[in-house]
Amino acid sequence: MLSRVNSLAEMQTADANRPEVLSGSEAFYRTALESLSEGVMILDSDCRIIYANRLVHEITGYSPEELLGQTPSLLRADSEPTACTASKGPADEPKSFEFEMKRKDGRLHWMHVKTTPYRNDGGEVVGRVVALSCIAKQKNLEFENEFLQDEFRASLGNIIGRSPALQKVLAQIATVAPTEANVLILGESGTGKELVARAIHDLSARKDRPLVRVNCASIPKELFESEFFGHVRGAFTGAIKDRVGRFELADNGTLFLDEIGEIPLDLQSKLLRVLQEGQFERVGDERTRTVKVRLITATNRDLLAEAKSRRFRLDLYYRLSVFPIEVPSLRERLEDIAALADHFIKQASRRLGVPRPRLTKLHVQELQTYDWPGNVRELQNIIERGVILAKGGKLQFDLPRRVGIEGLATSAPSLDGNGKLSLDELAVREREIVEAALRRTNWKIYGADGAAALLRIKPTTLVSKMKRLNVQKASA
Repeated sequence: MLSRVNSLAEMQTADANRPEVLSGSEAFYRTALESLSEGVMILDSDCRIIYANRLVHEITGYSPEELLGQTPSLLRADSEPTACTASKGPADEPKSFEFEMKRKDGRLHWMHVKTTPYRNDGGEVVGRVVALSCIAKQKNLEFENEFLQDEFRASLGNIIGRSPALQKVLAQIATVAPTEANVLILGESGTGKELVARAIHDLSARKDRPLVRVNCASIPKELFESEFFGHVRGAFTGAIKDRVGRFELADNGTLFLDEIGEIPLDLQSKLLRVLQEGQFERVGDERTRTVKVRLITATNRDLLAEAKSRRFRLDLYYRLSVFPIEVPSLRERLEDIAALADHFIKQASRRLGVPRPRLTKLHVQELQTYDWPGNVRELQNIIERGVILAKGGKLQFDLPRRVGIEGLATSAPSLDGNGKLSLDELAVREREIVEAALRRTNWKIYGADGAAALLRIKPTTLVSKMKRLNVQKASA
């Protein structure tokens, strides 16, 4: 075998058109190696290339003269293994690994590598045969699946409702979706901001590319940079392999960053750079990568106020809010509750495999008088619980009690003898609770010692209540 390998190495530098150079046996092996559908290199005992078939030259971009006598490290991308460095351990065993190869022109390609030792007549390992096969498409699918396997499109269906507040949002979606503008979606938790992001993506020119979602509130602070931009193997403890970041995964698609206000201040400059220049580096890597991503962000915070308080970069805020869309709370679109409730009843009944209970006008009235601090998400949960408890019979809603200020407790209003709801009484009691909380906190809304925290609701919810109830601080 060794003599045949050496003959092949000599033939590599000879004129292949001179038949007298080739013996019949050597010509056979040469033809067989050249006809393989994968690249083949033969390495000597010093791990130097002594033969490479035609496909290797096509894959790497190097000529035979440039490859012969070199080690596989010539093809190495930074921090990647090679046929030699990955072969530590028993030398008489085949090795397989994945390898990001660097072509002569600088482009990177993922390859699958299998190295098999060959021996001399005395049984000693004197070199290796290396087989290369391109796995770029497989690798891209693998990276995409790694992030998207837990991302599912089991949303709430189409955006449901015909209220004027919702129609305004739908008009904004239709306007901005065909553009490449960054969109900032504002609104309380549970209002359906992700549905708006999906609708923008589905109506854009990028609809056939991935929509990659990141919940910034769920990422540990020390992992933000790796999550966004990826890392290379060995960049930090636990980085046992290269990982593609969300920006790279969303290349030519859409990236949806939910809870954008949770991004650490020290990372915001890098986020601003990738928005302005489309460039970034993986953690632990020096190579600059380029992406083209359409960014949609969402928050329930007042980002402008955060920026003025220097908790969020003002330049990043302006970059994100090219086209802001404010999703209304459920309290601002009460006329949509009937359609939403009916949709959730159908959905829950089908999923739970139970008979569908009937939704009456009194049910809708009852739902419309509740404050819905959790918005559409809370409505869905209340409906599902009602369907479970109904067991195919009468539908009832277990609306939570609301505890007010200074011992004043209130619950969802009950029906009077005529089957009507005491709406006036509810509004009066709600106004009393809000005013009591504001007086106790000296009309401070935000912060741990503000009225919103005292009421255990979000500041934006409290502001909405104040507008609806016409609660204003009396002038001095």
